[in-house]
Amino acid sequence: MPAKSLYLLRHAETLFNRQNKTQGWCDSPLTERGIQQARLAGKEIAKRRITFDHAHCSTSERCSDTLELATEAAFGAAMPYERHKGLREFNFGPFEGKDNCLEPGFPRGDFYVAYGGENDEMVAERMMRTLTEIMERPDHQSVLAVGSGGALRVFYVANQERAKARPTHFCNCMAYRYEYENGLFICVDFILPDLSSLEVPGLPPQMRKLGNDVSNPWENYYNGTSRT
Repeated sequence: MPAKSLYLLRHAETLFNRQNKTQGWCDSPLTERGIQQARLAGKEIAKRRITFDHAHCSTSERCSDTLELATEAAFGAAMPYERHKGLREFNFGPFEGKDNCLEPGFPRGDFYVAYGGENDEMVAERMMRTLTEIMERPDHQSVLAVGSGGALRVFYVANQERAKARPTHFCNCMAYRYEYENGLFICVDFILPDLSSLEVPGLPPQMRKLGNDVSNPWENYYNGTSRT
């Protein structure tokens, strides 16, 4: 049997993204631009003729809404899906909903743990545990899972030793494509939807080129645009 396929999709733009607020376990709705981003992601899926046996997402509404919009655009009707707490974004403790300028610089280490939040290792461990359980299901050969930027980043970093592809850009609704076999996740590609039609003067650019440090995708990137 060939290796299984996992597509990890980042959610679309939210109100807190637009307002430059820290967004982990707290939630905010998709903006109108975010709704259009999710639909464009779905059209990219359809263009590539990608199909999924099953769909999963974080318990955050921004992720479930992105999944519904994208799969409706891709297949004509939203896919049924299962929600998982293990796929949530970082828990940023009392910094949830606060301005991004209050966040520490990189490396963050255990900064949030001291306030009841999570560090990279904690998030990577629960992502690994949850996604392994999902991919080990016998009828899950091609799977879509929607999550948040930080959680998807640390999952990639935890598996980057085997990765065959490296992210060069960062944007809402980007997707990491993994092969899963014998308990191992191997990142083999990235899918970046064409969001250029949504560029608006005065709003953050749709896509940014990443720096050289994969563990910090906001190296040479962060200018006030939300990271989560």
